[in-house]
Amino acid sequence: MTSKDNPKAQNSVLASLLRARESSVVAVLILLGVFLFFSPARNTFYTQRNWQNLLLQISLLSIFAIGETIVIITGGIDLSLGSLIAFSGMTLAYSANALDARMYTGIAVILAIMIALFVSLAIGALHATLIHRLKLPAFVVTLAALTFFRSQSLLMNSQLPISVSKFPFLTWLANGKFFENSPLPIPVPLVILAIVAITVHLILSKTRTGRYVYSLGSNEQATRLSGINVGRVKLFAYGTSALLGGLAGILFAAYGGEGDPLSGAGYELNAVAAAVIGGANLNGGQGSVAGTVLGACLLRVILSGINLTIQKNSSLWEGTIIGAVLLLAVLASALQQRQKQS
Repeated sequence: MTSKDNPKAQNSVLASLLRARESSVVAVLILLGVFLFFSPARNTFYTQRNWQNLLLQISLLSIFAIGETIVIITGGIDLSLGSLIAFSGMTLAYSANALDARMYTGIAVILAIMIALFVSLAIGALHATLIHRLKLPAFVVTLAALTFFRSQSLLMNSQLPISVSKFPFLTWLANGKFFENSPLPIPVPLVILAIVAITVHLILSKTRTGRYVYSLGSNEQATRLSGINVGRVKLFAYGTSALLGGLAGILFAAYGGEGDPLSGAGYELNAVAAAVIGGANLNGGQGSVAGTVLGACLLRVILSGINLTIQKNSSLWEGTIIGAVLLLAVLASALQQRQKQS
């Protein structure tokens, strides 16, 4: 019996490939850290303030990149995340201000968060329904959603942001720290990321739903013929992706002190890049939460290093860096697949 005929052998090979990719990302992170230590950016990069900001940016990216990873593992793609971040942030801000005029501020904020998350989950369910029931390509459905929800975000308040700075809980949610007076204060979004990452990891690695997610990405036809409800698996994948995108939108709005209809532009590519860097295969069936978080770390460290090293127009390099890193990650993934098949 070959490894192709043995599911346990396949899982063993997959786990080995993922561990190899994760180890290589860690190695690159270490080399990058050494390079930055001897670069002109050393005095700025290794400050506590920069590390706090870096941890915050890694946390925000990782949260919605984990959702993207689940979709990629199933063999799909979610291109709506950038617009969903803006739409969720605007929904939060609009709801919080509208409810605050009618009830206690604390209750208004909690209800606004619940509304934003529920709307995000409903959007993910709609994606899954269109993709599964109507057999529409995920690329087309989520690309249309990207355009639609960006437009809706702009229309919500006549292209203007909506402030949430008067809500202390939201400010703490994105900018607060645990153990603030200690040498190593922990940003609240980092704790939120830890909860999300551990929960999703356990679902993917320890539950039947997780096994179905990988099975669907490896071979949808065989998964369907084995009696698995493919529609429910896609509902879980796209629903979770949208839900985590909505959570990220809430945190971005809280961090900036306003729901911004222009926020999240292009972030869907950041999510794809983080997932692929961490070992997710765009053909499906492969990926991990740990790999995605490491991919987000690598991406944000590279961008931070570029911003601190190149003083003039450093932000203009962001698209170039993300595109190049994504291309290299896809190339590495393709080479790994060829090695596996040979």
